[in-house]
Amino acid sequence: MAAYIKEFQSPWIQAWFDVGNVVLYGYPQDWIRTLGKSIVKVHLKDFKRKESGYEWVNLGDGDVNWEAVREAFREIGYAGSAITELEAGDEAYLRDVSQRVDRLIIGRA
Repeated sequence: MAAYIKEFQSPWIQAWFDVGNVVLYGYPQDWIRTLGKSIVKVHLKDFKRKESGYEWVNLGDGDVNWEAVREAFREIGYAGSAITELEAGDEAYLRDVSQRVDRLIIGRA
């Protein structure tokens, strides 16, 4: 993917990286390091492998190693935006999601 993006030689063709989607194809932290500065936006979601396939789960409840992801974003100097891509919910759910993002991405307890 990194080579594909680079071949365009355009500032308009970049990566919108989805942490959850790449779990089927490797470790998100490795993809982050490979794509590096071409990452301009980030989707946050988590994913859990099962014998019968997989399921999307709430942030921090799946197979994503969020500490390694956070470190990889730090290493590449990512300072862009990140949005969650999760189920809708009530106010309590949204507060929980916000706290999870703070803990997993920002590193705030």
